[in-house]
Amino acid sequence: MIIRLRLIGLLFCIFLLQQAPLHAQTNILRFKRVTSQQGLSENGVTAVMQDDNGRLWVANKIAINSFDGETAKVYHVGQNNNINQFFEDKNRNIWAATQHGIYVFDKNKDSFVKLKSNHKKRNKLFASNVFCIVSTKQNELLISGANDFLVKLKIDRKARVIDSSIQFLNKPKKYGNLTKIVKGPDATFWLATDRGEVLIMKNDVISESAFVKSGNGLLINDLAMDNFGNLWVATNGNGLFRYNIDNKTTKHFYKEDNAPQQSINNNIVTKLYAEGKNLWIGTDGGGLNLYAQDKEVFNYYTYDFGNEFSISDNSIIDIQPGLNNVILLGTVHGGISMFRNNYKIQNVPAKNLKFLTQDPQGSRVMEDSYKNIWLSAGRTGLRRYNPKTKSLTIFSAKGSDSGFRGNIVLSLFEDNNKRIWVGTLREGVNIYDLKQDRFIDFKQGKDFKGVFSITHDDQGNIWVGHRKGISIFNKDLKLIQLLTKQSSNSNQIICLYKDTKGNMWVGTTDGLFKYEKKDKGFVMRTYKHKDKEVHSLSSSSILSIGESQDSSILVGTYGHGLNKYVKETGKFERLASGNKIKGGIIRGILKDHQKNIWLSTNAGLTKMDSKGEITNYGISEGIFPFNGGAASLDSSGKIIMAGVFGLSYFKPDKLQFKNYCPPVYFTSIKAVNGEKESIYSFSEFANDTVVVKPDTKLLNINFASSELYSKSSIEYQFLMVGLDDNWQNLGGQNKISFSNLDPGKYQLRVRATNNSKLWDSKYTTLYIIVKPSFWQRPLVRGLLLLVVISMFVVVYRLRTSVIEKQKIKLQKLLDLKTIEVKEQEQRISQGKISMLEIEKQNQGLRQKKLQDELNFKINELTNNSLRSMHKNNLLNDIKDKLKTELKSKTIDRNNLEAIVDHINDSFILDADWESFYTLFNQVHPTFIKELKRQYPALSEREIRLCTLILIDFSSQHMATLFGISLTSIKVARHRLRKKLNIPTGESVKNFMLDLAADELK
Repeated sequence: MIIRLRLIGLLFCIFLLQQAPLHAQTNILRFKRVTSQQGLSENGVTAVMQDDNGRLWVANKIAINSFDGETAKVYHVGQNNNINQFFEDKNRNIWAATQHGIYVFDKNKDSFVKLKSNHKKRNKLFASNVFCIVSTKQNELLISGANDFLVKLKIDRKARVIDSSIQFLNKPKKYGNLTKIVKGPDATFWLATDRGEVLIMKNDVISESAFVKSGNGLLINDLAMDNFGNLWVATNGNGLFRYNIDNKTTKHFYKEDNAPQQSINNNIVTKLYAEGKNLWIGTDGGGLNLYAQDKEVFNYYTYDFGNEFSISDNSIIDIQPGLNNVILLGTVHGGISMFRNNYKIQNVPAKNLKFLTQDPQGSRVMEDSYKNIWLSAGRTGLRRYNPKTKSLTIFSAKGSDSGFRGNIVLSLFEDNNKRIWVGTLREGVNIYDLKQDRFIDFKQGKDFKGVFSITHDDQGNIWVGHRKGISIFNKDLKLIQLLTKQSSNSNQIICLYKDTKGNMWVGTTDGLFKYEKKDKGFVMRTYKHKDKEVHSLSSSSILSIGESQDSSILVGTYGHGLNKYVKETGKFERLASGNKIKGGIIRGILKDHQKNIWLSTNAGLTKMDSKGEITNYGISEGIFPFNGGAASLDSSGKIIMAGVFGLSYFKPDKLQFKNYCPPVYFTSIKAVNGEKESIYSFSEFANDTVVVKPDTKLLNINFASSELYSKSSIEYQFLMVGLDDNWQNLGGQNKISFSNLDPGKYQLRVRATNNSKLWDSKYTTLYIIVKPSFWQRPLVRGLLLLVVISMFVVVYRLRTSVIEKQKIKLQKLLDLKTIEVKEQEQRISQGKISMLEIEKQNQGLRQKKLQDELNFKINELTNNSLRSMHKNNLLNDIKDKLKTELKSKTIDRNNLEAIVDHINDSFILDADWESFYTLFNQVHPTFIKELKRQYPALSEREIRLCTLILIDFSSQHMATLFGISLTSIKVARHRLRKKLNIPTGESVKNFMLDLAADELK
């Protein structure tokens, strides 16, 4: 029992020894550098500024350099001349305050010109050591220099001094030389001296401030005014002061070794820049300090040998805000360091976690149930970090009796019983019991190799993926199943995932496998890449598996991007890669609390939101590529990640892309004519206009954007007004060539994308004037045109003379022909008149013949009608005879024979009706047919009555013809009128005539 207690006490002591108090986390920054390797004259920078166009101005003791992101240009302002400050006025003129006077950049001369005056006193000031230049609200310049010089003046648009505006201000002699001037509220200015005093100037009157009583007696290097009414004072050895201008209280910050993150780390403060709640502090030896006023903590950023993303030097001379949310640092030995102003990602440095910074391997990271962070530490084992207490526990196979085996950790997982499973490369699986706060003996897991993934199924069984397949353990840590038939080529398990339906997905180096629940077991399905099938996996080498909001399975591959398994079709879709998803190696897939998908790739993090929008985050946003390992999600919804940079974490909804559109400016222009090249100087296109010589075959134009930090992510478009109407894409290319431009005026418009790949609505314009050659000049062309017109006039007149003569000759010939034609026309007219007379005679004969034929037909109809009357009379006679015979008592044969003869005569009369119709139809061909068509209800007797009325047959003759009385004829005519709907005032005869006339039309 005593031995056991001693052993427990020994282990407890060892555990305490491994607990290390850590400093608080810091905001992660990624620095980029511009040094002599990029063309700077020297790495010792005395001043830096990015102008409104985006050009970087860098000063050193040799010269002034302008840097456009690719090349640096040198401007000399005398030998051994120290540049103290750059300044850009409202008209975009660049000023340089130097040890030997004031210089202004002359765009037309493409050089810095020294400011001079004929007045001896003024000239003495302009040639002395100028410390500081600031502008007032009245657009005046306030300039301070050595020997108590303080002057206020006005300048014109071209940076020329208006002599009448120069005003020398008096500073009490008892104070030191003014080293810095900063604007304050209410048109006040705060002035610092080389004796440690802070003065205030209002209405051009300088007086002492309450800061003088602070006790500082050292040179003041810089002043900064924040948004909270605080004046910050940087001293040359006495640390940093905060002076509240309202209540006149002072707080002193100085280096305290026993108070990390509560004090500055160096007492020589060289430069200050106040921005929002943050104060950036440059030191001489302590690198860059950041004081977060809302948290009242200091963060330190120092040079880290071998880390290209650290600050380039620990001695900082200048801090200036650049464009596009970039901050520029001028250093004593490291050129320019710049960083994007990003405060959303918190970081625990690698040294605080005892990481080997020489090992670039990424970390596996997870949060346990007690909110401790577990991290793999490359080749040095395992770490447990408590964010609340900032304490660290180190687990390593070397020099530790904790029971942990293995130095290379590949996987981390917490089961439902609060046990941490730790998979290693060669030493199997370790299990740490959180409730017992120790590693437990797990003999079954000692022999596993390459344990890349551990998870559980919906029964709580633990699946351990290793080189030989999958080992499944129950909650009592007993092996219940071994799955070793994933692939005939490789059983190396890389990732495991349980979907929402309880199916288990297994990613290997040789395909994807799905264990689908069925009864008490699983049915395995296999998915692999097939070269000729676009809906197969893009690669069989699987690194990660996840699940989207619509329950589709997401599969990350090694080098071939992301795949989506669509359950409805059973096919894979290959999701956007390349310029959309940066990085083809998808090491991790997780879903945050806002349902966004985050991919850990070899380029950083990629977010896919619910709308399918893709945003990539990389070095510029403070996120390193994942060289192994992947990001994870903690209980509060933060994304955590770790690696050689330490432990970083952020809230997904706080990591917002700040859209900016970098302005574009032109850097160089070259004209080519044959083998001759002409390079335009800056002065020739400084005013955004360039004149191109005649016969220029090729015009090369280079430009740059103001984005220096992430220059490679910028793309360009151009539009040549006068040549084209559409914007043309250039990608990342920042140069354009035009060949054989016609003489005239053009506008070259260039614009850049912002960091979200959206095109800026603003553009930069270069006016191009192409001069004409000798033969293209208007005067020469006018003279040539005049000569051509004169030649045309001469030719025209000669031709007109010839044509006039031919015209007279032709007129005579025409007159003769006209007489002949008229005579011939008279003969033809006489012939036509004769023919018309003959035709008239023939027409009369034809009409007479037709009239005779008509009379003949009418006579025939009349005769036919008379025969019909005779027939009717005959029939009446037969009728009378038959009545007489019927009344006789004896039949007289002779009388019967006579009756038969009468009947035969009646048949002859029926034939007469047929003859009547034949003759009638010859006179009126369609009358009967049209009558039957219009009035189909007419009887045969009524039709005959109509024909007789038409030929003007009398009623008496009709009665005789039909063998009826005259009264019956009148009745028949009345009925016929009704059937034909003949109006009361119109006669039947006229109706028949109209009908007959219609048939002739």
